[in-house]
Amino acid sequence: MEQFRIFRALGLSFRSWFRNFIPFTLMAALLYAPVIIWIAVYDPRGADGLEAAVNNTFVRPVFAMVGIAALLPPLLIYRVVQELNGQKVSMLASVKYGLRGILPAVILAVVVNAVSFIPMGGIVGAILTCIWFVAAPAAVAERLGPFAAFGRSSYLTQGRRWGIFGLTFLLGLVMVVLLVAWIAPMINSNPLRILSNLKPYALAFVVILGLFHMFTGIVQAVSYCLLRKDKDGVSHEELARVFE
Repeated sequence: MEQFRIFRALGLSFRSWFRNFIPFTLMAALLYAPVIIWIAVYDPRGADGLEAAVNNTFVRPVFAMVGIAALLPPLLIYRVVQELNGQKVSMLASVKYGLRGILPAVILAVVVNAVSFIPMGGIVGAILTCIWFVAAPAAVAERLGPFAAFGRSSYLTQGRRWGIFGLTFLLGLVMVVLLVAWIAPMINSNPLRILSNLKPYALAFVVILGLFHMFTGIVQAVSYCLLRKDKDGVSHEELARVFE
């Protein structure tokens, strides 16, 4: 059995992303379309002050993006698994299989965001994410209910959670660096300039966040495949046949 490795997971995830860039991007664009349309049609100059403009252009769309992001990873899993096996399948088939992974993904997102409001909630959320990182892929591939999927993820990630933490930390770090580099020049601007640049900055923010969520979903699927190979000795080919 081959042990789970961070950079192997990242390498396979990038390969899967590049090979499926157009269908995955179209799927993400379809899910995030309401947020993109809202920002595109909203006029921040008509808001009641700068704070209201920022809330309506940045804060509320970001909360919406976080909620929608939970729907994306399960819909990509089937195609990622088949791609690792050297097979091409339609996105419609991936969506069909992915529907059973949406509930665990949503529950995880709700729990992680809820605990962030309690003291030390960020640490608790990070721990839960590492434990349940592959709950959605497990639900899709193994036809599990939400709670069984969490238990399955807990088993698969046992002994590999520091690696998963390193993986999620690297992804989060890259995301923060990109956003800070993009938004920082606007922070010290005067209010009029901020209002004039708010919409393009918000759209760029949404695009970056959407790409981050999409890649995270791919990483979850790849990590599940590697953990199954690591813990259960199941090859990519054997895992792909589970869906048949």
